[in-house]
Amino acid sequence: MKNLIIIVIVVIAGYKAWEQLSPGKSVSPLESRSYIAVYGRDNCGWTQRALKELARSGVNYKYYVVDHSPVAEQLHARMEQSGISTRRYNLPVIDVNGELMVRPELGVVMEKYKNKLYEQAGYR
Repeated sequence: MKNLIIIVIVVIAGYKAWEQLSPGKSVSPLESRSYIAVYGRDNCGWTQRALKELARSGVNYKYYVVDHSPVAEQLHARMEQSGISTRRYNLPVIDVNGELMVRPELGVVMEKYKNKLYEQAGYR
């Protein structure tokens, strides 16, 4: 019985991790050019770390505070369109050219951002 409980817990934890880390469907981009939009909170350490890393990388990004109702409503609508659950999620949520990601690594964000820049420049 104890082993069964452990297996169930591992399966549930694995599913939740997959749900959080797997990219959703792309939604309509907010802008026609390549962009990064960060949705988070001022008092969230993960959000502040992401903002510092983006600033250090020298890319332009927009930061939206999810504590403001219009921002939260827009984010939740985009997350639902993307297939990401809004019941409980980690911050920051980062939108790169219409692809929403929950707490992504900066390398993934930068790769998606640069791919769109290259595409717009006619390299792809």
